[in-house]
Amino acid sequence: MELQFTITPKHTQVRVNEQLEQEMLKDDQLQARMLGYVMRFQNLLLGPLLFLLGLAGGMLAIYLPAREFSPQKIISMALFGVIFVVIWWFCSGRLLSKLRERIADNRAKPRAPFRRANQRLIEMKLRIPLKAVEGAYRLRLDDHGFTLINAKGGKGGLAWGEIVRLKVTPDFYSVACVKLDRKGKYFHIPRYSNDMDADQYHQGLELFLSRVPASAI
Repeated sequence: MELQFTITPKHTQVRVNEQLEQEMLKDDQLQARMLGYVMRFQNLLLGPLLFLLGLAGGMLAIYLPAREFSPQKIISMALFGVIFVVIWWFCSGRLLSKLRERIADNRAKPRAPFRRANQRLIEMKLRIPLKAVEGAYRLRLDDHGFTLINAKGGKGGLAWGEIVRLKVTPDFYSVACVKLDRKGKYFHIPRYSNDMDADQYHQGLELFLSRVPASAI
């Protein structure tokens, strides 16, 4: 038996929408992990970095006007260093606490524009390969398995016994072997077709589903 159908831009949009939600969830999880790494790294280095910047800034302020060392400058630098360390010892805790609070508040603010831009990029990435498979197809069914043939003559298919996964959505029956299932890839068969009689197409799909191993469902 042979069934005929066409993968349309509408089908592509449906598949993009299905995958987009999963990809955005993965992206959100990745962003959360990266933010966690940055926060730990920042919390670890914030104090030493501010200390070194303050100390180096004061030393440079003493040295730069004449750009030469003298006993007076060395004494001034030493005194500044001692005073700075003492002040840092007593005041750094409160200062760092306030800075961390402000940083945390800033991170907590929603980043909707950035997320929307990221979503558009992910959607474009998903659409490119799906757009490439649009077009007319023939689905041949026999006792051994099914063969999917596109308008350019390209073929793909599976033996019935190879099918380990059947996924049913409102628009597709999707099947995969072990290798494809590990990669999250499927052969997608539309549940409806405008390329042939609806009853004949439905009967063909029933035959297709009856050959799929029960363990895959």
